[in-house]
Amino acid sequence: MADDVREVLRSFILSTFLPGEAPESLKDSTLLITSGVIASMSLLELVSFIEHAFSVTLQPDDMDRLDSVDLMADLIQQRRQGN
Repeated sequence: MADDVREVLRSFILSTFLPGEAPESLKDSTLLITSGVIASMSLLELVSFIEHAFSVTLQPDDMDRLDSVDLMADLIQQRRQGN
């Protein structure tokens, strides 16, 4: 299941924030916010996508856990488990 979540996240990030980039250029550990790929306005779009695609609710404290596909997948898994 975690691999499916990562694939959905990678696909969304590539098509929305990195159009034209080769899929292999986005690693699960790539820092997206720190590196400037995702800026503040884009972060709102990412949060909205995650909440709708995975039926989870993110909290303001979660924003620092959206910096990579790995961190997002872990957060989504925790939210799905009710943590």
